[in-house]
Amino acid sequence: MEEMTPVDDLDAAAACEAVATTHQALLAAEARLLALAAHWADLHNGDALDAAGPSGPGRERARRLGAAGTPLVLEFATAEFGALQQLGFISADTLIRDALNLRHRHPLLWAAIQDGEARVWKGREVARLVAAAGLSLEQAAWVDAQTTTYLPTLPWSRFLDLVTAKIIEADPDAAEARRVSAELDRFVHTGQSTEFGLKVLVAKADAGDVIFFVAMAERIAQILAERGDTDPAGARRAKAIGILATPARALRLLQDHAERDVHPADNDADDPLSGPQCPSCGGTADRDPGNVLVTKVTKLDPASLLPPATLYVHLSEESFRRDRRGVARVEGVGPVTVEQAARFLGHHRVTIKPVLDIPGMAAVDCYEVPDRIREAVHLRMPGDAFPFTGGLTRRRDLDHPTPYLPVDRGGPPGQSDPHTLAPLNRRGHRLKTHGRWRVRVPRPGSYLWRSPHGWHFLVDPDGTKALGGGPAAQAFWKTSGQPASHRPPGTASRVERFFDGRIIEFQAA
Repeated sequence: MEEMTPVDDLDAAAACEAVATTHQALLAAEARLLALAAHWADLHNGDALDAAGPSGPGRERARRLGAAGTPLVLEFATAEFGALQQLGFISADTLIRDALNLRHRHPLLWAAIQDGEARVWKGREVARLVAAAGLSLEQAAWVDAQTTTYLPTLPWSRFLDLVTAKIIEADPDAAEARRVSAELDRFVHTGQSTEFGLKVLVAKADAGDVIFFVAMAERIAQILAERGDTDPAGARRAKAIGILATPARALRLLQDHAERDVHPADNDADDPLSGPQCPSCGGTADRDPGNVLVTKVTKLDPASLLPPATLYVHLSEESFRRDRRGVARVEGVGPVTVEQAARFLGHHRVTIKPVLDIPGMAAVDCYEVPDRIREAVHLRMPGDAFPFTGGLTRRRDLDHPTPYLPVDRGGPPGQSDPHTLAPLNRRGHRLKTHGRWRVRVPRPGSYLWRSPHGWHFLVDPDGTKALGGGPAAQAFWKTSGQPASHRPPGTASRVERFFDGRIIEFQAA
């Protein structure tokens, strides 16, 4: 075994190299163990035993550990395989199951793992998701072909969304049936009360209902703040649950707030949350002589009482027009069937804004990015521009890869260009601004990063590619900082190979 330099003796550059090589060694070791799991199943193939017919009570049987298309395995074989790894037989069963599913149903993913391009645990999770959906051997192979290319480049959460979307697309009818069946698993549970009179509420409900409920709680929390409640936002949202638990109180609060917006002169009206409290309702509503909760009914547009919300549904034209049901992506929810997206949209009146040619793509000269350009950048690149960063939130900074220089100080016009602005979370923005990370834009929508110790990463619509710190990556960095017309002959075509051919290494000029 090759002797390794003690970790404490490594400088920063050597530590970078050691991390990369150790990671590759880990990938190789994991892949070999996975291959051994599949080979163990081959050594203990149960097809012959199954063909021989049933044996006596308690004797060994042949079982199909994997999904459709995988071979049978002798039942007792997995116990020894697990013991060799200090695992129980159930864990050994699942490892062999996943190995067989990957080898027989996901040949591209299996090859990627064996080539050191993907972690085994990620491949196992994909195989489990596809098997749990009940996809056939052919459908599993289709999902494999549609997704495996992106496993090394996409952040894990976004890759799982892609797999989920392709599972839906592989069999939309079955996906819709699973969704309908899953609705039976909705619940509302409560925990024990604390000594301070607090109780935990846990609920699983339709995503559209949860989104609307949270939006309504947020609106009530805002109203409470406007009325002088100085508690933190989380505490005010918790109070909103109590208000919503008494519909009369919630309705009166929302009506009163809407009336004040319509008739500001009437702001001296009685506060529905003030006044003497009665023992039964604790001051949450008025009481008539019969102890019946009542509230003032006002002629208001019901829509004015709803919380303002925008639901972003991403749907391809193919899914929209074709007869066969497809897949949609709802921001904040993830991939869903088209029927489920229609249910979300059917809750309330909606305004459809087609996003074919993204509006507001013209650059502006100001440092502060207008909302129209922020919207365009998010629709163009919903992910984060920093390497291997997940999340599809809209709460991100838009960074100028080339530091902004005011026009009146000699800066060029149109610096806030949606084609080059980089959507970054706050930490990524700080790393770029203060942490010695540097970024260039080889072409619109693609970001080439250089770490403090000279390692390079390319983030583009396919995800993140680790390019290393060698001469090829250094040449790519150098040419990416030049206009295409100024690059040495032949360099531009080699740069394009990073995008179009997914080639990690190339010969530098």
